Amino acid sequence: MSRKILGLDVRNDTVSAVLVRKGIRDTWVEAHEQVRVTDQNEIETAVSESLKTITKNMDIAGSACAVSIPADLVSFRNINVPFRDLKKIRQILPFELEPALPVSVKDLIVDFAPVYLDDQDGNTDIIAAAIEKSQLKKYIDTLSSFNIEPEIITMSGYPTALCLAHLVRIPENWLLIDMGADKSILFVVASNQICLVRPLPMVSPNSSGKKILPINVRRTLSAAEEIYPSDIQPRHIIVTGSGVDDPDVLRHMDRILKIPVEPVNLAKATNVVKKIHSNASWQPLLMDNALALALLMAESIHGINFCKGTFIPKKESTARKKNLMRTGLLFGVVLILALMSIVLDSRSMEKKVSALNSQITRIFKTTFPGIKTIVDPVQQMRVKIEELKKKSTFFGRTHRTIRHIDILNEISKQIPLEMDIEITKLVIGDGDITISGQTGTFNSVDDTKSKLEISGVFRQVTISSANINRSGNRVQFRLNIKL
Repeated sequence: MSRKILGLDVRNDTVSAVLVRKGIRDTWVEAHEQVRVTDQNEIETAVSESLKTITKNMDIAGSACAVSIPADLVSFRNINVPFRDLKKIRQILPFELEPALPVSVKDLIVDFAPVYLDDQDGNTDIIAAAIEKSQLKKYIDTLSSFNIEPEIITMSGYPTALCLAHLVRIPENWLLIDMGADKSILFVVASNQICLVRPLPMVSPNSSGKKILPINVRRTLSAAEEIYPSDIQPRHIIVTGSGVDDPDVLRHMDRILKIPVEPVNLAKATNVVKKIHSNASWQPLLMDNALALALLMAESIHGINFCKGTFIPKKESTARKKNLMRTGLLFGVVLILALMSIVLDSRSMEKKVSALNSQITRIFKTTFPGIKTIVDPVQQMRVKIEELKKKSTFFGRTHRTIRHIDILNEISKQIPLEMDIEITKLVIGDGDITISGQTGTFNSVDDTKSKLEISGVFRQVTISSANINRSGNRVQFRLNIKL
């Protein structure tokens, strides 16, 4: 499904409109129109007459809209703030701008764009733009009379610079000069970021007047060097606008500034637009800014936008309310489901705990059938296990706990398998051990004693007795071992 987007570039001398259709794969210009403004004294009336012609020749019904208004209505400031949080910047920006503006901040719509050229330890450079609410309202009221509710309102020239910075990879620093018939605006771009915007002083519409333009550009670049410590010197200059009609002016600018100057064709430079309807009548220098406005919306490029506060489109405001209601409803459903899940999990956990308690009680009764009173089976089982451990262990002189199984293991390790030793009795007492048995010779008894003495577990080994048995071929012995 395709989307219609109207780019409307309103200037003091012309109103240009480009209707773009964005499909799933391709973007193309469906229609375009430019109307000359004859009466610049009554700009609202002139814009209204221009829109009558545009809406008559173009089907703009159902299209989203982005609008640019004359840049000379906007005040620009470059300021540095001591943090990077954009929400904080938006909150303090009016107070930072107020001393530098001739009009009260309450009467202005203000927006900004951050500039990240240098690592400034948490500081942020920004370009702030402000326009009087009364001026903006005139244009919005005129547009509303034609059922046009723009989602983006910015200043002329800015969309072209923004599209070039985002959609065209230009490695070096550069300038964009939007030249009108009698007014121009300069954009300094470094590292694909617009870092300075300045309307240039009015010049006369003839060629001799336009030759003053390079001098104003040089002054602006000198001011930019004071604002930014990094190198932002341009490597080439891009020009656009209805004022680019005399090659001699461009050559003069190239010669004075010693920087290459070339006009731009935005449709070719960005390679986003695949087709232009009525291509023969398409004039890039006159239509590029209107095209750039449509591309901002088509490609979701964000920049300075004066659609704020009371100037937010009704459609967008209604959509936001609907989205908030949907979000609230969704949050409520999620909350209810979460509570239900907690209740179900709690009940399931209670059943598991009850089943485990029953199982513990059954195991306790089976293991200790003699205990009839069961209060806390886990704790009672722990006590019984500790009692059994104490019965199967004792403490030597060092108060070290030695298990019976460890004693047997130590005796087994110290007496080799090849020795003819038969143990017939083993008595483990409180601190001593008695071993009775028989062997083939008295030497075997001595060897057994010697091997047990080298153990680290046994402190002393004594031969209590060693005698020939009645058959006369075996030696009966008894060893006493101290731990």
